[in-house]
Amino acid sequence: MAITIAGIGITKFPESKNPDAERAVLLVLYPFDDVDAPKFKREAYGFTTEVPFNKEPLAINIDYARKIGQSGAFVGKRDYDLKFHFNEQIMENEVVEIIPVDPELKRHFKESLGG
Repeated sequence: MAITIAGIGITKFPESKNPDAERAVLLVLYPFDDVDAPKFKREAYGFTTEVPFNKEPLAINIDYARKIGQSGAFVGKRDYDLKFHFNEQIMENEVVEIIPVDPELKRHFKESLGG
């Protein structure tokens, strides 16, 4: 099942206890849902990149994120299939490959990555 990826965010906190630690996440388009709860109501239309309540953003391998970003291969607001792998260093599943769904974008991806 393909998902729409709006962007990739790489975060680092240089003045923290671990200044070299970085984290990369995918900004995914989620349906923007109505909420009808006693303390909160929302009428919503369209999509959002806000991660749903009680969920975590999708992590992406930092080296791969930089590779597809700096090469220009990644194009935002397009549909991709995802390939996951468990990263023992960060102890979580992360995306190790995004696979474009659109044939034209597949060609662009391949050309941008030098193959």
